[in-house]
Amino acid sequence: MRDKPLSMLEQSELIEELIGRCTMRNGAFSQETVLVINGHTVDDLAHLASRLRRMSHHQVRIEKMVMGK
Repeated sequence: MRDKPLSMLEQSELIEELIGRCTMRNGAFSQETVLVINGHTVDDLAHLASRLRRMSHHQVRIEKMVMGK
């Protein structure tokens, strides 16, 4: 387990890496992918899911701050 959670940039990079592993050479997304994910990545994904779940209760306020709505 990490000492501190991933930063927002690191979380974004983690997701982009997973997407990259599901993208074919021509740039199309594969219809189905088998991934081998190590324990650190699973831990990072679990923390990300937990943080998003907690943030979801404040989604409207976050959108107003970020999008200026």
